[in-house]
Amino acid sequence: MVNTDTDSLTNSKTNQLSRNVFNQLHTKHINNDDINNQFMIYHQNIRGLKGKINEFLLSLPTAVPHLICFTEHHLKDYELANTHIPNYTLGANYCRKNQKQGGVFIYVPESLKFSNINLLKYSKEQDIEIAVTQLNIHRRKVIIICIYRAPCGNFECFLNKLEITLNSLYKHDTEFIVCGDINIKYLEPNNNKNQLDNFLATYNSIDTVFFPTRIVNNSVTLIDNIFIDNRRSYTIKPCSNGLSDHDGQILSLPNLFIPSNSVTYIHARRFDNNAIADFQLQLSYEQWDDIFGNNNVNEIFNNFLNTYLRCYYSSFT
Repeated sequence: MVNTDTDSLTNSKTNQLSRNVFNQLHTKHINNDDINNQFMIYHQNIRGLKGKINEFLLSLPTAVPHLICFTEHHLKDYELANTHIPNYTLGANYCRKNQKQGGVFIYVPESLKFSNINLLKYSKEQDIEIAVTQLNIHRRKVIIICIYRAPCGNFECFLNKLEITLNSLYKHDTEFIVCGDINIKYLEPNNNKNQLDNFLATYNSIDTVFFPTRIVNNSVTLIDNIFIDNRRSYTIKPCSNGLSDHDGQILSLPNLFIPSNSVTYIHARRFDNNAIADFQLQLSYEQWDDIFGNNNVNEIFNNFLNTYLRCYYSSFT
């Protein structure tokens, strides 16, 4: 476990801190054997997605994340409908209707089964903007919630609506993963942080991000976070891609196996009356003189076999 000295991060010299100090894995209860079996979630406040998709894809690590969660995409519904991330499907989203900017979405790989949970009635611009996707994994419901709360958003409204959201979704077989830019400073003690932590603890959820997610001039803050079940093993690290003034977070969960809805194709030969008739017709067109006119038994056999197979594959495939 990596411990961060929060005092050193909040003094007057914070602008001299390098992101390289934090480019290391933060790990809880992970075995080396689990490294190859990790479900990955990527979150970032992208501060406007237009013109950034190609750069974002190039910035991804070798292991492509299973879920891509963006906050502040700044897109309207019609713009998001025309936004394509190769090999991914839009799983859930929220776009602002009245004010500019804001918005959240979750992209899911085309190979994964998912359900979009519409919680538009619980979203309120600036206070809490929500997108929710559900994955069914081994008889458990894993619900991914991506949220954004603006710096000027009402915290009490945010907390109340988040409580209503989780209460409406919770069942005994439900597991929550909550990510987003919540604009609560997690590098320093404060009342909003305590209230949120205490509330999420009732769902066995803990925060996982330990490094600054926004470093601008003299400001170093951790205002983006990912909350998971406190019984899960995890690894988390930052992703500094230069596409926003917020760094991304990559959370890996070992041994969370995701069923795929990919289709398996089985190729079989077509044996029916039409195929048999076509096979006989193909044989009748062959010139057999070059086979039976030969005195070499081996050549006769090879020529006959080649002719037979050519007609066979032509008719039954």
